[in-house]
Amino acid sequence: MYATELHNGAYHMKAAVDRDAALHALRKQGSTLKQWAKDQGYGYRNASNVIRGTSRAHFGEGREIAEKLNKLIKEAANA
Repeated sequence: MYATELHNGAYHMKAAVDRDAALHALRKQGSTLKQWAKDQGYGYRNASNVIRGTSRAHFGEGREIAEKLNKLIKEAANA
C-alpha cells in the first residue's frame, strides 16, 4: 500500500491514498470527504491529512481511514 518513488535521486513516500481517485469515488456516492468522515466516525482533519499525504497512515486511525478509502476506490472502479 505504501510505495516509494525516486525523485531527484531521493526516495519519497507516496500518499497512502490517491487523492483524485478518492474524491471521485466519494462524488460517485453523492458524498463529500467531510460527510464521509463524519459517517465513518472520523474527524474531517484526520481524513483530510490522509488524502493530502500529510499523514503517512502507517498505523492507528490514519491507517484505518486509508484502508477504507482505498476499498472505496476499488469498489467505485468495479462499479
